[in-house]
Amino acid sequence: MEQLFELRPRKDLLDPTFEGYKLSLDSLPVYKHEVPVAVEHLKPNEEQFSFQHVKTFGLHNHLIDDPWSDEVAFFISKDLQIFKINLHSLVSQSPEFNSVWQIPRYLESRDGWFNASLSFAGPELAVVTDGGGVLHIVDTGVRTPTNSHLWQAKLSSKVLGKSDPFKITHSMLNATESNQSETLSILALKVESIDKVESQIALSVFGCNEKETPFISCLEWVQYEHVDGHWSFKQLKRLAIPHGLDYASVLSPGKALCLIAREPLGIVFDSNKDVAAPLANSEMMQDEIETKIFAYTWTESPEEVTVWMTFDKQTSKHDLVVKIESQALKVVYKNQTYLVGELAHPISVGSSTWTLSDGKLEVILSKVDKSLSWNHLIQSDLRGRKVLDAETAADYESQAESGGRPPVFSSEQLEECDDMPMDESCIFRFDGETNEFTHKAILSGQLLFFTQSAPGLAPAFCLRHDVDGLIWQPMGDELEQSWGCLHTAALQALGYIQASKEQRKFTVAPPNMTYAALCDSFSHVYIYRQSNCTSTGVEMVHRPTGRRVGNIARQQVLNIDSSEECLGALATNSFLLLLTSSSLFAIRVNSD
Repeated sequence: MEQLFELRPRKDLLDPTFEGYKLSLDSLPVYKHEVPVAVEHLKPNEEQFSFQHVKTFGLHNHLIDDPWSDEVAFFISKDLQIFKINLHSLVSQSPEFNSVWQIPRYLESRDGWFNASLSFAGPELAVVTDGGGVLHIVDTGVRTPTNSHLWQAKLSSKVLGKSDPFKITHSMLNATESNQSETLSILALKVESIDKVESQIALSVFGCNEKETPFISCLEWVQYEHVDGHWSFKQLKRLAIPHGLDYASVLSPGKALCLIAREPLGIVFDSNKDVAAPLANSEMMQDEIETKIFAYTWTESPEEVTVWMTFDKQTSKHDLVVKIESQALKVVYKNQTYLVGELAHPISVGSSTWTLSDGKLEVILSKVDKSLSWNHLIQSDLRGRKVLDAETAADYESQAESGGRPPVFSSEQLEECDDMPMDESCIFRFDGETNEFTHKAILSGQLLFFTQSAPGLAPAFCLRHDVDGLIWQPMGDELEQSWGCLHTAALQALGYIQASKEQRKFTVAPPNMTYAALCDSFSHVYIYRQSNCTSTGVEMVHRPTGRRVGNIARQQVLNIDSSEECLGALATNSFLLLLTSSSLFAIRVNSD
């Protein structure tokens, strides 16, 4: 059960006397530069029609900042080159766009792929994906404007051998407690058909069905280990998030996650252990044997073994996970392991199959050795009944039903699983060691945007609080206090302002939080300077008295000279950067 916590604002960061922003007509220096190669901008194909696809493609920010260096920024071109931008050079006539690495391209057609993404996990380490399923761990060297070091790939792999499109949302590099090795945590977001999600439990636990939720968001937490100069796969955990993911980050020191999403959600796969509920204990099994209640029936012929199990008649294939291996069988109904164990003899997986009809599951296992007779189905499992043939099994089932055999799951349990999801988004802490959600808070305000924090910390996020926008920093796990999120800054009236900007695509703020910028999809940029923001060339005058006023909250509106869609936005303490397909705009907001 999650521990409930509150997001408590700091009163000293709030300003109840704030009166609003004053419009400033003073111009700001805007520098426009053509990029060396057009920016990559992939769009969903005809099969990617869900809202989650549109959100993943449409809100992808093609400008990437670096927590370890505030002097550079990055973008990925359509030919999959990664370009480093020297921010100080943008005020000159010769901006520096340096190609630092070429992402390998394995296929010409990228239809259905996500846009390539890049995340910095450490001061000299990055993770990159081409958007089509290949993950690269890259040595970047120190990322300063003057460092001409070309990046080198240390490991390139398909996660668990698949080529499914994914987007990197966050990454973090941590040393182990003994400092003998390093662990790299990567969060990869996928939007998949529910039929293709590899899961150890049935997705219907989360209310998923093919008609209403054909696609589901999956967050994959992949870990790699660095020992003696070599990278190797360590672990993968998969979380199912049917109603989409708003925020995800790895918490220092890499043993937990912070998520913002709507319920229900939960872990469905762990490469190191099973996440389904365990079987009933031996005492319960003995009770079943004594009362002649069997969990399954089975029979054999010279060629195959057939297993039958009966569930509620409304059961669909999405309620079941049937895993057939060369000498093992596993059946999971929703989140309950109903049958698991080692088979009596080896089988042929390729010619084995299973079907479901009116709640009756039939599993056909093709024998490898036709001469062997099976004395039991699962070793050490006495809950099964061997019958002569299918007709005998059907007679037994009908007798058991007429005799009042208790159902596998009660109607109350099914109603609980089928409940409608809550409308509220929540913030969660997910513990990677126990595979449980340990903390939860219901968000009373809308998530406005998230922004990069100091190196080694999870990104901060901005929530609407009354009319303001409050910045919250998820805590790391090193602190000796109950986990939560710290209120670190406030952007006055931003929540009220953002609600009126229907064409808004990006909202960004610099590390010092002296201003916030709202960028439309085309042309317009709105800058809201906080009262503590000082800038060059912008000075307000109180008209009745002629008194010059410096530190007040100001609004500035810019019309960008471009007909192209805004593909990226990035705010630094000095510059506001906007990226289109062919151009980069640098707006000098503050002097250094």
